[in-house]
Amino acid sequence: MFALLVLFSEVHGTVLKNGEPVQGAQIVQEVVWSDGNGGTQTEIRVSDKEGNFSFDAVKKMAGFARILPHEPVILQKLTIRYEGIVYAAWQHTKNSYAANSELDGRPLRLNCELTRSPDFEGTHYGIGTAG
Repeated sequence: MFALLVLFSEVHGTVLKNGEPVQGAQIVQEVVWSDGNGGTQTEIRVSDKEGNFSFDAVKKMAGFARILPHEPVILQKLTIRYEGIVYAAWQHTKNSYAANSELDGRPLRLNCELTRSPDFEGTHYGIGTAG
């Protein structure tokens, strides 16, 4: 009953512009969980000189969520803000509490090319491609 539910797996990524690392881009992670509380959790990171950023896994205590039958619906978003422009890096609806279920068990590693047009890659949308 007190197990942890993974709402957003650990994320590692790189922000690039024309293939070059972008330092100082602001990456905003948002998680909205349909647990009845309507809560949104937000974290912010800034890319380093190699363009890298990371977020720890977002976890919540299971409580009654493990007992009561339901289908999880977790909205995940990563947005990049750079030079006054906002980029949709990752948008995904997660329907599992398992770690790394976003990419069928693979770790969440994204390459975010700012010159790329947002598009679908599998079940997620944005400029971030799984690498």
